[in-house]
Amino acid sequence: MEIRRLDLDIAIFRNRIQVSERATGKFVDQRAEFPFSEGTDLIAQPRYLEDTIVRAIRQVLSGGFSLGGAIAHVVASELPLSPSQKVLVEAALHGAGMHEVVFDL
Repeated sequence: MEIRRLDLDIAIFRNRIQVSERATGKFVDQRAEFPFSEGTDLIAQPRYLEDTIVRAIRQVLSGGFSLGGAIAHVVASELPLSPSQKVLVEAALHGAGMHEVVFDL
């Protein structure tokens, strides 16, 4: 089994996260078990956002991956992310094990 660095594309929608692993194209569409969006606020509950991200990443990690140097590329968002929301997303991704977060919106 080949071990490679995890390199993900992340898309954020209301109470849903989509994750694609760049090397294999493996795709996960994860619905939030605990809603993180409320009204017009895409990220109202950051801890639930992190929970949903972790659940999606677990599904992607069915192969030989190393979280050392793991990179997450935020490539889409249902609504534009404000600077404070980007901080919340970055914190959630770091909490989920991502070493580097890149916003490619």
